[in-house]
Amino acid sequence: MNACRSKVRRILSILIVLFSLSVLAKERPSVVFVNPGVSTATHHTGGFWFNVASFMQAAADDLNIDLEVLYAERNHIALHRLVSEVSSRSNKPDYLLVVNEKLQGLKQLKIALAANIKTFMVLNTLSPDEVLRFGGPRDKHPNWIGSLVPDNYFAGKQIARAVIQAAQKLEINAGRKVEIIGLAGDFATPASLQRTQALEDAVLDHPNIELKQIFTARWSRRESKEITFRAFARYPNISAIWAANDPIALGAMEAAIESSKIPGKKVIIGGLNWDKPALDKIQDGSLLISMGGHFMVGGWAIVMLYDYHHGHDFGPENPQVKMRIFDKIEQKNVGKYLNHFSNKDWGKIDFSLFSKIKNPAIKEYSFTLKEIMTQLDND
Repeated sequence: MNACRSKVRRILSILIVLFSLSVLAKERPSVVFVNPGVSTATHHTGGFWFNVASFMQAAADDLNIDLEVLYAERNHIALHRLVSEVSSRSNKPDYLLVVNEKLQGLKQLKIALAANIKTFMVLNTLSPDEVLRFGGPRDKHPNWIGSLVPDNYFAGKQIARAVIQAAQKLEINAGRKVEIIGLAGDFATPASLQRTQALEDAVLDHPNIELKQIFTARWSRRESKEITFRAFARYPNISAIWAANDPIALGAMEAAIESSKIPGKKVIIGGLNWDKPALDKIQDGSLLISMGGHFMVGGWAIVMLYDYHHGHDFGPENPQVKMRIFDKIEQKNVGKYLNHFSNKDWGKIDFSLFSKIKNPAIKEYSFTLKEIMTQLDND
C-alpha cells in the first residue's frame, strides 16, 4: 500500500511539474523576428534595422518574452530561407514577425502559414494588389493575425514640406522657383513607394517648386553621394533635397559640401530615421529635419503580441493597424532626444506601461515619442 501511495505521489509530482512548465510556457511566449537588415549599426545603409531589433529586445525583456532575431543581411533570398528554416523546426515559435521588404513578404507569409505559425507583419505589410489577391490579416488566413505599419506617406510629406518651406526662404531663391530632387530608397518596398508618392504630392501643393527628378539610392549613403554629384552637374540650381532615409541624406550632404553648396545655406536637406550621425547634423544646422520613430514599431508589436497572448486581442475590428508613429526631430527638440537616447539605452523605457493587459484603462494604443518623453521626465 505504501509503495502504491509513493508511486501515486511521484506521478502527481511529475504532473504538477509538467503543468507548471506548460503554464510557464504560456506566460512566456516565444517570438522570432526575421530581420531584413544587417546585424550592425555601422553599415553604409545605416543602423535602422539594428535599432529595430534592439528596441524590440528591450520591450521583450520588460514583458517576459523570448525573442530571437535572425538577420537576412539585406539579402532578399535569405528572407524566405530563414522563414523556411523557422517553419521547419520541431519546436516552432508562438509568433513570427516578418517584413514585406522588396515585396518578399507574401512568400514569407505563405511559408509561415503553411507551418501553422501565427504571423504578424511589421513596418511593411502587403501591397494593395497583394491584399486583393491574398486577402488581408484574418480575411482568409486566421493565423495571419495582424500587421502594424507606420504612416510612411505622412512622413514623406512632412520632410517635403519642411525642405520646400526652408528652401523658399533662401536668399539664392529670391524671385525664382525652388528646384528639388528626390532620393528614394527603392522602387519596390511599400514604405519607399509611399514616401516617394508623398514627395510628388507635396510638390503639386506648391506651385513655385519644380521637381527635377527622383533617383533611387538603394538606401545607401555611398550611392546617394554619387547620385547627388551627378544631379548637381545636371541641375546646378538644386536648392532642396528630399531623402528617403538619413544615410541617403548624409550622402547627399557630402556631395553638396564637395560641390561647394553649403548644407543649410545653399541647399536644404531632409531625411528620415533619427540616425545619430544625422541628429548631430541637425544640431549644427546642416540637416534640416529627420522624421523617425518607426524603428520603434517592432517594440510596439511586441507589446501588442503580449496583450494578444494574454487574452486582449487587438484585431477583431481592425487587425491591420496603421499609425502615425513618426515624429519630427529638428533643432528645437534634437537636444532633448539626444540627452535621453544618444547611447540607445532603450532599457530606460517601461514598456509595461503601454500594455492594455497591464493597464486596463488604456483604450487606444499611443506609441509616440511624446508618450516616451513624458514617462522619462516623470521618473
